Amino acid sequence: MLALLIIIPFISALAMFLPVRKIFRLKLLCGVSLLHLIITASFWRTLPASEFNGYLVLDALGLILLSINSVLFLAVSVFMLGYFQHEQRRNKVLTACLCFLLSTITLVSVSYHLGLLWVAVETTTLFSAPLISFHRNQQTLEATWKYLLVCSVGIALALMGTFFMAIAAHNVQTLSLPVILSNAALLSKDWLKISVIFLFVGYGCKMGLAPTHTWKPEAYGQATGMVVVLMAGGLTQCSFLALARVAQICSKAGITDFYSSILIFSGVLSLAVPALFILGERSLKRAFAFSSIEHMGLLVLGLGLGGIGIFGALFHMINNAIAKIIMFLTAGSIAQKYGSSRIEDVRGIIRYYPVTGIFLILAFFAGTGMFPFATFHSELMILNSAVSTQHWIIVGVGLAAICVMFIGTGRIVLDMVYGPTTEPVLEKKENFFMNVSILAGIVVLMIIGLWMPAHLEKVIRAAALLVAGKG
Repeated sequence: MLALLIIIPFISALAMFLPVRKIFRLKLLCGVSLLHLIITASFWRTLPASEFNGYLVLDALGLILLSINSVLFLAVSVFMLGYFQHEQRRNKVLTACLCFLLSTITLVSVSYHLGLLWVAVETTTLFSAPLISFHRNQQTLEATWKYLLVCSVGIALALMGTFFMAIAAHNVQTLSLPVILSNAALLSKDWLKISVIFLFVGYGCKMGLAPTHTWKPEAYGQATGMVVVLMAGGLTQCSFLALARVAQICSKAGITDFYSSILIFSGVLSLAVPALFILGERSLKRAFAFSSIEHMGLLVLGLGLGGIGIFGALFHMINNAIAKIIMFLTAGSIAQKYGSSRIEDVRGIIRYYPVTGIFLILAFFAGTGMFPFATFHSELMILNSAVSTQHWIIVGVGLAAICVMFIGTGRIVLDMVYGPTTEPVLEKKENFFMNVSILAGIVVLMIIGLWMPAHLEKVIRAAALLVAGKG
């Protein structure tokens, strides 16, 4: 079943290059995404057996990432049915790369060998880069090259970290995750610490953690909203999975304090940096990009603080992904309607597109962690972990950063929704397929914000125990 989840999107990607109509590719993408979600949902009842001699294994941690991306792809594929009603560009390369990306992200979720995990993460970079330059203009091409440059450097550093991990595991003679975890006492501590530094910096570049975050505002600002959903809600969290795997090894090897200090420092920095830039921002998608940096900082901060912080970080993985559906699909819808996502070009949305205007306000609340959205609870768990461990500086910086992000993002959103009216470039009519994807994200994020299903809590707890080295 795991191999099937990888093969189906890959074959579908090849089918996208056939001489077929544009709508056929979109329907095929929807069908593949729906099938992927159905198979993934079946794993919540019973996890599948390992495959290929233990190289492919789905545990609770991988199940969370796999489910997140399966939901993201279905939401985006439905959104695209409405988006391409007004888009004249060809979708052959776009749909093919999306299917390739779904295949490689699935491989990341089930990789139980550190070398294979690196290959899978690197491949996601290659297939996501063409998606940024969909509009084929100078700005999108510049953003694509900046993304490739920064992420390629990061992936190269992660490869060095993988090599150093192999040296640390010289006595173990494999990079298979279960073998390393069961023989963690045999690892060379000095080489392991060097490996951890390189792996964190490398995968941190792909996550967009400060100070290696510079590609994010450019890429998210220029890519279409549906592409950014997959990047901000899915791709970045593939790298977080890799960092969580490293945390598993550190816990078993007894160097948790060393790794935690790195995670906490980077987390605090990634909270503070976007808060410094958000107040002067004029673009909605760039503002949401800075919000994404903040959310990545919260993830590694929770991972570093440990305890309930790990549970909060894993819960925030889910909440962040769903919030990105609401935020960037709404931003993408607005950008298509007005031909821009800048304040001076988009004002008075509520008058022409009342549903989209309401969605933008709700996207603002979801992205800034307001009740009753589930992002409120996961952020509170992470900050509560800092309180319980008496990291008062972290609490202060975290609260200050969240408040500044709320003010900076709110300034843009309220001006766009209620400001003096500007004329859109499309007809003044809402689109069903675009709105239904956003509405589904709003409903789901509010439901799990008010009530967490018992089985969801069980899976998150199991994943938290794995990360803490107790699973």
